[in-house]
Amino acid sequence: MATTPSRRERMRAQTIAEIKAHALAQVSEGGTAALSLNAIAKAMGVSGPALYRYYASREALLEELVRDGYRELAGALVAADDGAARRAPAGRLGAVAAAYRAWALAHPHRYAMLFGPRPAGYADPPEAIAEIQAGMEILLAALGELAGSAADAGRDRLSRQLRDWIAARGGPVELPARVLRLGVLTWTRLHGIVSLELAGALGDMGLDGGLLVDAEVRAVVAAARGGDE
Repeated sequence: MATTPSRRERMRAQTIAEIKAHALAQVSEGGTAALSLNAIAKAMGVSGPALYRYYASREALLEELVRDGYRELAGALVAADDGAARRAPAGRLGAVAAAYRAWALAHPHRYAMLFGPRPAGYADPPEAIAEIQAGMEILLAALGELAGSAADAGRDRLSRQLRDWIAARGGPVELPARVLRLGVLTWTRLHGIVSLELAGALGDMGLDGGLLVDAEVRAVVAAARGGDE
């Protein structure tokens, strides 16, 4: 039976939510380099030491923001996959790719926080990586179905790196290296299109990012079915 949070717990949750709201506003204005606990404390009308009771450092706060962002992005991808559950693998892949782009366009500053430059020495904690893993596994599952018997084992250096990568994250290690490679390539292609669109480059060229995403999905589907990658 769930217990009702105490008043102290509710107040703490409210304070953390306020801290995060100010932090995201800082990130929106100046990127992760602008993140400052002291500035947040000033905006909230509290002392710096008071804020450090919630986050020991700006890096700790950034870690939580990144973890939240990965969780929300992965949630959008999972929801898209669930909504396309009755479609063929190619259709599910297209739905997930469209959801990825939609989330990025709806949250451009948070997307930049997740995949843009980070403060020197910062690395995503395992908890954050675990949050986004669900999104990658959706891509890999669709690609695995598309590839079928066309998937090969792969024995080159990149294949070994891909197997090490998926094993380190507790993913589906039984997938062929070719499927893992296509999964990473799919993400890098989506990221490239979305990043250029957010930067305004595609608009300057008169190109529709959605159409480019659709074209890349078709190319990935063809590659998974045995065409050139």
